[in-house]
Amino acid sequence: MMTSICIGWINILVVNFNNELQMMGVNYGQVADNLPSNDAAVNLIKSLGAGRVKIYNSDAGTLTALAKTGLEVVIGMSNDEIPSLAASSAAADEWIVANVVAYVPATNITVILVGNELFADPTNSNIWPQLVPAIQNLQTSLTSHGLSSIKLSTACEFNILTSSFPPSAGVFNSQIAVPVLKPLLEFLDKTSSYLYINIYPYFAWADDPSSIPLNYAVFASIAATLTEGQYSYTSLLEAQIDAVYYAMEALGYKNVRIALSESGWPTAGGTGANIRNAEDYNNNLVTYILSGKGTPKRPRVFIPTYIFALFNEDLKPGPATEQHWGLLYPNGSAVYPISLAGGSSPGDPSFPLPSPDSTGSNSDLPPGSPDACGDRESVLPLSATFLGMLFDLRI
Repeated sequence: MMTSICIGWINILVVNFNNELQMMGVNYGQVADNLPSNDAAVNLIKSLGAGRVKIYNSDAGTLTALAKTGLEVVIGMSNDEIPSLAASSAAADEWIVANVVAYVPATNITVILVGNELFADPTNSNIWPQLVPAIQNLQTSLTSHGLSSIKLSTACEFNILTSSFPPSAGVFNSQIAVPVLKPLLEFLDKTSSYLYINIYPYFAWADDPSSIPLNYAVFASIAATLTEGQYSYTSLLEAQIDAVYYAMEALGYKNVRIALSESGWPTAGGTGANIRNAEDYNNNLVTYILSGKGTPKRPRVFIPTYIFALFNEDLKPGPATEQHWGLLYPNGSAVYPISLAGGSSPGDPSFPLPSPDSTGSNSDLPPGSPDACGDRESVLPLSATFLGMLFDLRI
């Protein structure tokens, strides 16, 4: 049974799955030199209707600003911090005292993510086997301080899978599957925590926009685009998530749940990176997640999700898209209409979507402006050959 209630500024769905709150989250990154104060940013997070916020560190100013807001807070740490926490239970306890005990219960810290995309960089391979020992030491400390309700995990990149097509063939990278991910999943299973994973359908679509239907990438398909056995997929994200479920099952863990630590769509800097596509993707993502639909393989299982990102961040390194993922401009104005509490909808569906090669160079224009949208691409069924290419991209 599902009941809709309203608490303050958050519209929340409560389900009878461990009394879990169904609400959206947002990533609050701060790699910029023009962002508003922490207090102002927190007010903006609340105004968007988010119920959760994820930060990439344990910054004192941010955690203080999040106190007494009701927001569930996920904190993180750098990959470089892992070795010392793995080597010393005392160091792990010091970290918990300084970064958690000092702020709870006023700041509602619910999750600690130990590292971010640790497996994406082979130069970190010496840290990989230290991940679970670090998590275990942190867990021991949390328990000693009466904070065992705070969950521990790590945020993984999607390319921890070496195969994901069809979804049932999902398998983890053999370098980390047994030595690292199996003990991680064992820990997550025993503590009822989640495997946090960053999944961006945008990257797979942008690599082959002439073959991948844009509708399939932005949750706009009505009919199934991919069917595998009894399961039919109308969105790329669902297929990608199910591939992770299958990979976990292959290691013997069929009950560990998934949280999307990052997902979103850029508004400038790359193929199809424009306001209209981002508006469609993120609004449809909110609708999908808050529906509690789950995936074809695990229906009606809620997936906690954090949209990337709160702001455009002008100092982020890397490709041009990196600076254009925000729901908000640094001055606090909306890049496009969206409510993380649900109820918002993407732009007029009768208006053509941007052409696949639109780079969003006019991303400051509102959706529907002549320079922001072009002809809509034709939408064709996915071929088996294309799908093999798509999922082998492992983005």
